Amino acid sequence: MLPRIVYKIFFYFYFKIVGLVFQILNYCKRKDSVEKPEDVLVLISATDAAEMIRTREITSFDLVSAYVERIKVVDPMLNAVVSNNFEEALRLAEQVDVYLDKLDKNSEEYLDLKNTKPLLGVPFTAKETYAVAGFAWAAGVYVRKDKFAIEDAELVKRVKDSGAILLAITNVPEAAMWFETNNQIYGRTNNPYDLRRAVGGSSGGEAALIAAAGSVFGLGSDIGGSIRIPAIFNGVFGLKTTELTVPMGGQYPRVDPGSYKERMLSLGPICRYAKDLPLLLKVFVGEETANGPMKLNQPVSLRKTRFFYMEELHSLE
Repeated sequence: MLPRIVYKIFFYFYFKIVGLVFQILNYCKRKDSVEKPEDVLVLISATDAAEMIRTREITSFDLVSAYVERIKVVDPMLNAVVSNNFEEALRLAEQVDVYLDKLDKNSEEYLDLKNTKPLLGVPFTAKETYAVAGFAWAAGVYVRKDKFAIEDAELVKRVKDSGAILLAITNVPEAAMWFETNNQIYGRTNNPYDLRRAVGGSSGGEAALIAAAGSVFGLGSDIGGSIRIPAIFNGVFGLKTTELTVPMGGQYPRVDPGSYKERMLSLGPICRYAKDLPLLLKVFVGEETANGPMKLNQPVSLRKTRFFYMEELHSLE
């Protein structure tokens, strides 16, 4: 084998040349980005929004409406949304408001809403690898372009049961297999900070829309970086959950129970605010797992926590 120094020199110049080529190509294109939102409602974290809806400081209808209007502004530039649920989302938001306005604020039902419906009235989005009843479920695969889901994925059901309202479904690479969100059905998704650049994959549509304030949190999935890479590319937060803690049913590509893919695949949240991760994780894994093996409601001692990291990756040896 060639000495390691030869590989280092080769790849140093290789990436320099590739970088120069793309600098030249991008120089010929005008840098553009999405505009900052004017409506402050889309700048509220999911955790705060849920609390403000419960206390009637804001209405679910106003919040969902703000996100609908924001998506209408940014998505023509991003191409992140493949299907929208705007009309139904607004209808459900109205129902939430009517329910809360009629609910006795001293009742046990109201006082326990934070636990039983922690995301009541808060909108969310999901990548197209998740089955959502009545919506396209192509996962970016052209031969599946006419495929529609007949029932919700297990995690979609769980998030809806927490009170959250589905707003839209977002773009993915073909079969969620690439680090570039582009396919022959919907096309390429663009980065909100620089429309010339990529959003990563495979949860690229989610991360781009969330970064552009078109969604406050979304449903991602990750085997080799499909949550983490888009989160980095778009400046948002993503969490690859522990294996087998979140139900896998209703995914495409399909994950068979007991298969090696089931132990590799992780379903997790993508969000704009780090403070939302604890709440979203509890919703995603469910009460039994959160209070049981994961002990999410117990304080963590960082002194007893072990971290594993690599100082160098010897992939060229």
